[in-house]
Amino acid sequence: MNNAHAKVDHLRGGHTLLVDERGDGQELLIAGTIRAQIAAGGAVVIVGPSINDALLEAMIESSQLVGRGSDIMVVNPAKPATSHTYNPVLHTAPAKVASHVLNFIADQEAEGIQNPLITGALLEAIVSSLQLLGVPYSFLDLGMFVMKPDAITALADHMTIEHPSSSELQALTQAIGAFHDTEGGLSSDLLKEQFSGLAGSMCMMGSGRAGEVFNSYKPDVVLHEALSAGKIIYLAIPYVGRGSAAANLRRIVISNLSEAMDRISALPCSIPALAVFTDAGGCNAPAIEQLLSAEKEPIMNVWVSAGSLDDLGRESLDLRETCISKARSIVFFKPASLKSVDLYLKFLPQEDANQEARDRLLVLSSSEFVAVSAGHPLHWGDARTAMTLSSVRGAPVILERPVRHYHAPLSGADKFTQTMPV
Repeated sequence: MNNAHAKVDHLRGGHTLLVDERGDGQELLIAGTIRAQIAAGGAVVIVGPSINDALLEAMIESSQLVGRGSDIMVVNPAKPATSHTYNPVLHTAPAKVASHVLNFIADQEAEGIQNPLITGALLEAIVSSLQLLGVPYSFLDLGMFVMKPDAITALADHMTIEHPSSSELQALTQAIGAFHDTEGGLSSDLLKEQFSGLAGSMCMMGSGRAGEVFNSYKPDVVLHEALSAGKIIYLAIPYVGRGSAAANLRRIVISNLSEAMDRISALPCSIPALAVFTDAGGCNAPAIEQLLSAEKEPIMNVWVSAGSLDDLGRESLDLRETCISKARSIVFFKPASLKSVDLYLKFLPQEDANQEARDRLLVLSSSEFVAVSAGHPLHWGDARTAMTLSSVRGAPVILERPVRHYHAPLSGADKFTQTMPV
């Protein structure tokens, strides 16, 4: 192992928060760490609102250099022609699917959900039933179920035949009861009143360019399987909607990632996976806290990047507190103001927070940083030293369209909802 890799490994002993008001050094350090992780044979997952070309290039180049080019998987709804398919609701716990999906409705107080308890109960019961049946489903199916009484009735009838004594059927029957009309049948008006905004959001995720990626019953990327196999994954998950609901798709992804870690926790793991969130705005405190637990560090090291601690606080004070308290290492790059210098000094060990450290912070270059790590002495480094894995650039890489797994009609939830999975 050369010195450059040793410097990177010093920061990879656990979860890490990166703070860079300019962004250049942070990007270099992340790219260098990804290169080192790939060279060591470890799994990588990057989550951001869009593709960062420099990080994707680092993934591709370093993967090809060590013969791991076939491990790369890119999920990019903005360019479905070269994107792998990914269905984040297929392998996520029903309660979490219901909770996150409900939040797709923006400005809930002004429009949409009248009673989130009964809507959430129905969504959870539908997902629980489909998972018990082993029937694959997608965003589009969920949007159709909550607007089509016939689809819900058909699911309940099928559950009655296949699992007549199950708690899932009992929950589904109880949830359906809240939407009965005066004659005892399912009311399309009541469903529409509660779910119209949600159905629109789900159908948007299951159609058009997004649908080419998310509306799959046999997705290319199943996180627990991919990470167990050491895959190198870029999830470019966009903001959807507006306001507090806009980042909710990535919160589903975080829940999916957390459950993937739980699924593979019993497997031997010589190299923890590396998960990088390039934009903290896509994380909320409850979602990211699942990943930043100390118990998950032997399985996965999580890096969260932020422009500043103020940026984190503007997203959510709870998010900032979660990242600061749960991260084993905090990395500060060149401060943009004297105020930032004084703030960074507060995070340094008391014996190191002196005038010498203050002067050194003031003259950092854009690529230099100071890392405060639990159980380690204060570490001053330069992100450029992590970029020495290769100085040889190969031929330009063209991402080809992955082979699509087209589904036979009526092979999943479409037999209830009459959707068209990809």
